[in-house]
Amino acid sequence: MKLFRRKQKSDKRPIPRKHGGFTFDSDPSNGEATSGKADEQTPVLRQKQSDKKLLPHLEPQQFEVDQFKTLRTRILFPSSGKQPRSIAVTSAVPGEGKSFVAANLAISIAQNIDKEQTLLVDCDMRLPSVHRIFGYEAVAGLSEYLSADAPLSDLLIRPRLIGNLSILPGGTPPENPAELLSSKKMLDLLKDVQSRYDDRYIIIDLPPPVLAAEANVIARAVDAVVVVVNYGHTSRSKVSELIEMLGTDQVLGIVLNRFDTSMHSSAYRMYLKYIRRKEV
Repeated sequence: MKLFRRKQKSDKRPIPRKHGGFTFDSDPSNGEATSGKADEQTPVLRQKQSDKKLLPHLEPQQFEVDQFKTLRTRILFPSSGKQPRSIAVTSAVPGEGKSFVAANLAISIAQNIDKEQTLLVDCDMRLPSVHRIFGYEAVAGLSEYLSADAPLSDLLIRPRLIGNLSILPGGTPPENPAELLSSKKMLDLLKDVQSRYDDRYIIIDLPPPVLAAEANVIARAVDAVVVVVNYGHTSRSKVSELIEMLGTDQVLGIVLNRFDTSMHSSAYRMYLKYIRRKEV
């Protein structure tokens, strides 16, 4: 699979349903983002301006938006095999844009016409970035759940304007991320979420397995892995090494990020103009 991304030159919210001690429903209101705790003392999280490259900031008919819809379709409606419910998004080396792809993929699935409930988990605890993409400052998350027994229901956050999406941030970077991510508690969390929510999707922002050994444990605990490649920069040998490490059966596909879309975008705009003329 390919993803073309243009080069850069209410005061009152509904109480979410609870499942076994934690919640996974999103607040679709247009108010401030909230944490997952379902009581009147729930703190309101301050959400600054989120990344301008997130889908809600783009025009509905913008080329990049359509590419994420294509990626979503290929995941939700695979040509063969079982539909994956838990998907890790990773890369061969840092800086490929995996967090950007993971965030927008989660948003795209959450915005699907069937209103799929989606959980985005930041497992890159060495350098967590999902919270910043959505406009939050440092917040507690997965690190606190695994090391300090913080209740998961207190750590889930729901960004405003994006219904059906819940986020589990990476939290404070710990001294022992490898031990935490490969722990029984982490694997139990993945099993619990996947078995409890058979109608939900889980998107995981995963550090490069070549550099973070614990990422291999997570990659084998999910249904499938999407590999993000920085087009024109990442060597074939590094991508091949990663795919061999993960196993070809586990790799769902490769996303080409930062592809020069000047020609494709122009053709796409012409296609939209053609459609509008037909509608008149």
